[in-house]
Amino acid sequence: MSAGKAWIMLRQAGREDATPKELGFGTQSLTVFIEDIEAHFQRAKSAGAAIVEDLHETEYGELQYGAEDPDGHHWLFSRHARDVSPDQWGAVVALAQS
Repeated sequence: MSAGKAWIMLRQAGREDATPKELGFGTQSLTVFIEDIEAHFQRAKSAGAAIVEDLHETEYGELQYGAEDPDGHHWLFSRHARDVSPDQWGAVVALAQS
């Protein structure tokens, strides 16, 4: 599978592996950065993709949307929209304790 210049390698779940849809919850989320996110979103909608988050700009400056594949895996497609200071959206630095 490819997205722009990126190649994504996938493996089909085995018979013993439960899918997120079968489990009733998500097991992971993958973010794929796409340059022309608007066109990608329109193509996905036109093709009947299960859109779980409409195209929107996040508080931290990403333009993104989310889709779910038939097995319940969550895919997030994103593009950097604008620089936003972490202070502007309430980011907190967490220091690792040893």
